[in-house]
This record gives sequence, C-alpha cells and structure tokens, in this order.
Amino acid sequence: MHHGGFRGPRYAQLDEDYKVRVAYRRALLKQDKLWKAVVTDRLASGSDDKKADPVVEEWASMNEAALATIQVSVNPVHLNTVTSVDTAKQAGDALKVMYEARDNAQLLRLMDEMSSLKRSDDDNIIQFASSAKMLRDKLAIVGETPCQG
Repeated sequence: MHHGGFRGPRYAQLDEDYKVRVAYRRALLKQDKLWKAVVTDRLASGSDDKKADPVVEEWASMNEAALATIQVSVNPVHLNTVTSVDTAKQAGDALKVMYEARDNAQLLRLMDEMSSLKRSDDDNIIQFASSAKMLRDKLAIVGETPCQG
C-alpha cells in the first residue's frame, strides 16, 4: 500500500468514459490491496465486540482506505455522492447507478440522432458518411452497437 504524500485524483480525467474509469479504479484498488472492500459490504463478526475481531478490523481499515481513494479520485461534482455513504462498496454502487443513468440518457439521445439522421442538400456523401460514423462511434462508447446496414 502507498504511504505518505498526496496521490491526488487519478481517474477524474476519465470522467466521461465510465467503463475506462471503472477498470482503472479496479486496478488501482487491487494494486493497493483494497478491492475486497469495494466488493464486500460490512463483514459480520462472530463476537459482540466488533473491535476484538481482527478480520472485521482489517476490513474496516481496508474500507476506510478504499473509500478515501474513491473520494479523492472523483470529479468534484460527484463528491457528495461518495461522501454521503459509509462503505467503499456503497460508493462504487452509487457511482455505477449515477453513470448508468447518464449513459442511458446519452444513449437515447444518440439513438434519436441516428434515427433522424438525413443527408441535407449541402452535405456531400463523404460528409454524411462521416456524420453517421461519428454517431456510430459515440453509440459504441456508451455500449450500444447500432445495426449494420
């Protein structure tokens, strides 16, 4: 695990591409041996004294570090989403829901653009094909492959 010094935002620059950002965050958290906290919500303790259980203590420490890593790594506009939760798993789940909703809205907009794409009198065939390809590429980025003609 990295100790000392501020490592700062590491994937905020990838804010527009959720899939790339998730892969990068997963790799970063795995590198720091914190991924288990993101995929496991609170561990149950066999004893009444949660502090006495070393497994629970280890998870709590891992969760705290993973949550902090996520919090310093998001775009500032999304900070409230990841600071209003208690676990790294909850933060990851909240970001997933938020970005899936954004991607779905973008997908609908792009599909509407694709369905209403028409060649104008000013467009030559190359300009029209270029516009169609750009839309197709944008659709592929958000996870929808348009039908091949």
